[in-house]
Amino acid sequence: MAKPEREARAKNKDKLSLQEVLSEIAGFRREILWGTLAFVVMFMTFFVSLMPQPVRVQVGDVSAVDIKAPREVIDVIATEALRQQAAANVPEQWEKDPKVLAELKTQVAAFRDAVALLQAGTPTTQEIIGSLRPFLSSSMSDSDIIALAASQPELLDTGVAKLLEVLEAGLSAGIKSENLLSAKADMVSDLSSASEIPAHVAKALGSFVDKNLKANWVLNEESTERERRKAVDAVEPVRIRRGQFIVREGDIVTEQQMALLVELGMVGPRVRFAAVAGACLMSALIIGVIYVYLRAHHPEVFGSQKLAVLASVLMVSVVTIGGMAAFTGFLIPAATGVLLVASLFDRRFGVLFSACMTLVTGTVTGFDVRFMALALSGGLTASLVLRSDWNRMHLIRAGFVVALTNTAIYIGLGLTGTVPLDDVLSWRDMLMVMVDGPFSAVLAVGLLPLFEAAFGIITPIKLLELSNPEHPLLHRLLLEAPGTYHHSIMVANLAEAAAMAIGADSLLARVGAYYHDVGKIKRPYFFTENQIQGMDNPHDKMSPTLSATVIMSHVRDGLELAKEHKVPQVIQDFIAEHHGTMLASYFYNKAAEGSGGKDARVPEEWDFRYEGPRPRTKETAVVMLADGVEAAVRSLSKPTPARIESLVRKMINDRLMDHQLDRCDLTLKELDIVSETFTKVLAGMFHTRIEYPEQKTK
Repeated sequence: MAKPEREARAKNKDKLSLQEVLSEIAGFRREILWGTLAFVVMFMTFFVSLMPQPVRVQVGDVSAVDIKAPREVIDVIATEALRQQAAANVPEQWEKDPKVLAELKTQVAAFRDAVALLQAGTPTTQEIIGSLRPFLSSSMSDSDIIALAASQPELLDTGVAKLLEVLEAGLSAGIKSENLLSAKADMVSDLSSASEIPAHVAKALGSFVDKNLKANWVLNEESTERERRKAVDAVEPVRIRRGQFIVREGDIVTEQQMALLVELGMVGPRVRFAAVAGACLMSALIIGVIYVYLRAHHPEVFGSQKLAVLASVLMVSVVTIGGMAAFTGFLIPAATGVLLVASLFDRRFGVLFSACMTLVTGTVTGFDVRFMALALSGGLTASLVLRSDWNRMHLIRAGFVVALTNTAIYIGLGLTGTVPLDDVLSWRDMLMVMVDGPFSAVLAVGLLPLFEAAFGIITPIKLLELSNPEHPLLHRLLLEAPGTYHHSIMVANLAEAAAMAIGADSLLARVGAYYHDVGKIKRPYFFTENQIQGMDNPHDKMSPTLSATVIMSHVRDGLELAKEHKVPQVIQDFIAEHHGTMLASYFYNKAAEGSGGKDARVPEEWDFRYEGPRPRTKETAVVMLADGVEAAVRSLSKPTPARIESLVRKMINDRLMDHQLDRCDLTLKELDIVSETFTKVLAGMFHTRIEYPEQKTK
């Protein structure tokens, strides 16, 4: 390679590296933009769904409408009333104090010893009163105290024994503070009625009881409080369920109902920090899960148009789910987004997307188990049922399968008791459950063309539409360049078979082959397949350089026609890449032969190379190989299988050595499979025909 050419390539390489860096920066900005936009839309949908409709009522007003709870809430007033009642129902914890009886017995013994000590000596009146007054009540007169000291010791011992008996009997039953007076009266009565005790002794003992008897049935406040706390903790909070009536039409609004309305945000300030934080957290969680999955399994999405498509599908899905949840949770089209994702990406991602849409459904419906179960089962069914070679009828069919699955799930919820069986048997709810699947499928079918048009994406349905021979561009190719049309059909057969053999998109390869040479419509007769036998070849009167320019211009002409007819970009890539940067060798060699003089300028090779770019996908590379192989095999005089195989492998090897396959991810093993597939298909196309003998006439 000449030095100027090497320098030019080095500059182009540096320029390409800068372009790649700028492209990565732009791609990162697009990721941030679409991610932020999806987050904002999801956050606003969640926030609106969490904000209830305001009502204009006050305590004492007659409600003009039925007011239902938009979400589950705890009735604080009713719960507190139940707790107070539970605490009041707990009996007080009383217990006997054994010290009371022991202290009384000690006092009785001290009293008896004091009397015995006085009787043993010759005390004065003041000494008797001073010794016994502390044991007796103030109602006991001094004369009665002196009479007690003069009593016979045997009678006094009998009275003390009776006193101890009465005290033990009374305290064993337990005496509370409020019953102390009656207990004293009963004991005094028992002592007075005892016949074995003289009246003056019984009076003194009764005075002792009145002075010293205490309540022995004591309230255990700590135990009582502990039992009351247990009773309060056991009370279940009164929950107002989502959809439950708070105020009925015609009812007078009470303070308790007004407190519920304030708690729900239907009266007073509506913006709650909890709602804002919850909407923000759920939005970040869902987008974060999708981002991590795509980074791990589909990194090619970032920096491509697919990211915008996915963000749009996510936003549309969230908005439709939130909007439908405002009317009824049974018609939430959670399967719509799953069908779109499975159609535009793959079914595995559809499963993850289904889980995310279940979280969305739960957020906008107050995490109602019915609607979340239906959203999850419908989404999983849609992603698993949809086939890779789907069409619009397959989407509708998937919708009916979703309907059957959701019906079975809803009946199962009723049979297990998760949902009241009466609700399951309601024909209205069951009808909506059955309609939800087809409704989601119809919505997906209606949205697909919008995404195709807005983002230029291509789906199997769009490919089938493009493959229709009645498409304006293909119809023109058939009428104006019939040879090229026939060549494109042959290339399509080869490309489809090879793509299928290596696991590439066979339908995309076929449709791309249909359009790869549409640029020849502008100058059909400059290409040999469109020249009629006996017709002068226009290239005989043109210079090799001009001929090469005309031939190579069919790529640029094809791109112009494709853009004019709004052919998707992925099909335009087949037009631009099917020749890569290959050399128009026939005209280059012709130009080289024509410059045989000593001072003649050797033609520049790059003047005879296509502009490219080289194939960047397996499908465009397969079409490039099929295009060259099909044209070369047609030139064989005797296309035997061996000669076909030899030519096929040579053509593929030439393009490999010319670095035309450097940018696609075809492996050597796949190239070998492509060679075998081409050979098999071409051998069938150019098989040897039997020569039928002419019929002899009589």
